[in-house]
Amino acid sequence: MTFLPVFLFGGKDVERTIITSRQNEQVRWARRLQQKKYRDQEASFYLEGVRVVEEALATDLVRSLFFSERLLTTPRGKGLLEQAQKLDIPRWECTEQVLSELTDTVNSQGVVAIVHKPTWPMKTQGVLLVADEIQDPGNMGTLLRTAVGAGVSGLLVVDGSVDLYNPKVLRASMGAIFHLPHWFFSRDAALELLATSGSTLVVADLVDAKDYWDVAYPQNLAVVIGNEARGVHPEFRDRANLRVKIPLIGPVESLNASVAAGVLLYEILRQNGSV
Repeated sequence: MTFLPVFLFGGKDVERTIITSRQNEQVRWARRLQQKKYRDQEASFYLEGVRVVEEALATDLVRSLFFSERLLTTPRGKGLLEQAQKLDIPRWECTEQVLSELTDTVNSQGVVAIVHKPTWPMKTQGVLLVADEIQDPGNMGTLLRTAVGAGVSGLLVVDGSVDLYNPKVLRASMGAIFHLPHWFFSRDAALELLATSGSTLVVADLVDAKDYWDVAYPQNLAVVIGNEARGVHPEFRDRANLRVKIPLIGPVESLNASVAAGVLLYEILRQNGSV
């Protein structure tokens, strides 16, 4: 490590420690979170980028920050670091080379946050979204962001889906992970929960389905978005209360999963006024 005086906060010279080795204990620990098994073990994940780290700092979930000098080149970056200092969050300055060990983007913004996974009380009222083996990280992240925009009450993630804390999911969700309650279920457990709660089960299907705009949606329901290749699992389809379809005019077989979710959720929002 290298110790350097720097003109940083409040007009005071403060001494800072810069991590220069990729084998540093803190860096090695944080790097493990690139693997799902360690994210599960530590109940933590990492975020990179100024905007999403700002979102994280608005919660009480941030465990520590890693940053490089690049973060200090903008007023926004300096403000982020000052906010972390006020919150007494441990901060580790690294060289660009060391920080690159913790990022998977080509052009890093110079900051990575280690964050506790959020927990939420179970909620079954309002509009729920069910991600049934959604496997593409971009789809899952967009699904999260769309659900927050449409006022969804919560997301049920069915086993077999991509990890919600995958860095690509988090990047696509743009901070939505902190605003959308979410829980993880087996398919059987999800079906049991929805049946017990009395939620109307809505699936997109082409067989015995009505155009999505011709259906009256109740206030309490669960919209199932199926796997990108196989669609909604037969167990959800067989127990559905409502089957709806999105008409396709052009020569395509289906819509992207997150696009289909947006179409259905905003029609529900339009009908109900609020969710």
